Amino acid sequence: MKIEGKLWPVCGLYAVLWVCVTGVAAWRMPLFYSVAGVSFGIFFVSDFLIWRQYCRIRKRESKPVGARASMVHFFSLLPVLLLVVLLCFRDLYQWPAFWRTYLLGGIAVLYLLKILFAVLWFMMRRKAEWVPFLLVFCVFLTLLYAMVISTFNVRIDKVDMRRANPERPVPAGLRGYRILQISDLHIGSFTSVKQIRRLVSQALQTQPDMVVFTGDMVNFSSAEVDPFVCELMHLQAPDGVYCILGNHDYGGYVAWKDTAARHADMQKLLQHYRRLNWTCLNNAAVKIERGGDTLLLAGVENWGKGKRFPKKGDLAVALAPASLIEKRPSRSLPPVAAAVSEGDGSGKLPRTYTVLLSHDPSHFDSVVYLRYPQVDLTLSGHTHGMQMGVRINGRDYSPARWVYEHYSGLYRMANGQALYVNTGCGFNGIPFRLGIRPSLTLFQF
Repeated sequence: MKIEGKLWPVCGLYAVLWVCVTGVAAWRMPLFYSVAGVSFGIFFVSDFLIWRQYCRIRKRESKPVGARASMVHFFSLLPVLLLVVLLCFRDLYQWPAFWRTYLLGGIAVLYLLKILFAVLWFMMRRKAEWVPFLLVFCVFLTLLYAMVISTFNVRIDKVDMRRANPERPVPAGLRGYRILQISDLHIGSFTSVKQIRRLVSQALQTQPDMVVFTGDMVNFSSAEVDPFVCELMHLQAPDGVYCILGNHDYGGYVAWKDTAARHADMQKLLQHYRRLNWTCLNNAAVKIERGGDTLLLAGVENWGKGKRFPKKGDLAVALAPASLIEKRPSRSLPPVAAAVSEGDGSGKLPRTYTVLLSHDPSHFDSVVYLRYPQVDLTLSGHTHGMQMGVRINGRDYSPARWVYEHYSGLYRMANGQALYVNTGCGFNGIPFRLGIRPSLTLFQF
C-alpha cells in the first residue's frame, strides 16, 4: 500500500499508539493482550484508511470543513489514550466498576459510529449528505438504549414443564412446585447497589419454592461480590438457594502470582456463598421430598467444550449416592387437590424428577444427553445469547447460534430430556443488550 509523504506522520502515530496499547495490555492484562492487540490493530488500520479518504476529500473542501473533519476523526482516540494511561497505574480488574464498564463501552461505541459514518458519508455525500448523519444518529440512539435501558430491563420468563415437556411427566407430589433460575450475574459489571436490589426484588416477587444460580457470579475475582453481599442476602426461598460455579468463578481471567493465590480467591467466593446461605453443589446433589415424590437436584462444576474453559464437572460423581449432601422434606407444602386427584400413571410408587445444574450447555450436548437419560431437565447459562438478537413468537434468534448448538430457551430432545439455557442477568465486557434482555426464568412443575 503506497502512502503519501504527508500521511507518514499519521501512520507513525497509529503505529506508536498500537505498540503502546499492546505493550501495556501485555503488562497489565497478560491473559487478554493478544485479543487487545488484534482488536486495536483492526481499529487503527480502519481508522487510518478512513483518514486517507478524508485527506483526499479535504482537497475539494473549505478549510473549516477540513478542520472539523480532523477534529471529529481524532476525537475517538482520546478514550484510547485515557485507557492506556489508566492501565499504567492499575490492572483492569482492580478498576472501579463504573470506569471499567463504561470506558471500554465508550471506546467501542465511538469507533463503531465513526467507521459507520465514514462508510456512509463516502458512499452518499454527493447524493444526500444528510443521510449519513441521520442513520448514524439512529444507530447512536439504538446503542444508547441497549447500554442504558435494555441492559438492566430484566424480563421474567415462565415455563410450565407439564406442557413444555409432556414426554417427562412431573410426579404428582411435585405438581405446583416453582423453581427460579438466575444465571451469569457477572456482578463486577454492576455500578450500583440499587441495580442488584431491584433484581433481587423482582426475583422474590415470583415467590419460588427454590432458587438456583447457574454460575458466573463474577468477572475476575471474589472481591467483586463484597459491595453487594447485603442485598444478595435477601435472596432466599423456602427450600433454599443452590448454586454452581461458572468458568469466570475460577479466577482464570486474572494473572495471579501463583496457583495458591488463585485457589484462595475461589475459596473466598465459596465463603461468600456460605455467608449468603447458598448451597454450592460442586459435583453433588440434594433430595427434596414433597407429596410422596422426590426432586433430585444435582449440580456439577464447570464443564466447557474446547480448551478455553475448565472441565471440572463430573456428573457420575454428582449422581452417586455418596455425593448426596442433604435429604429432607420440602418446606413448601404441595397443593392438596393436586396430590390427591392427579395421577402420573405410575400407581402409588414414589417417583423422582431429576434436575441438573450445569453452567455450560455444551456439557449437555457432549456428556449429559443420551449418556445420562435419568436427567429430566438440565439448566444452563453461559451463552448470554451473545447479548444481541431478536425475539419472535417467544423464541430468541441470535448470532450465538453459530457458536453454540443450544443458546437460549427450552430445547426438547428425542429421548424426552430437556435443556433450558438462560441468557443471564448480567453482562460481560461492555454494557450492552440489544434484543436479548437480561432474564429470570420461573419453572412451574
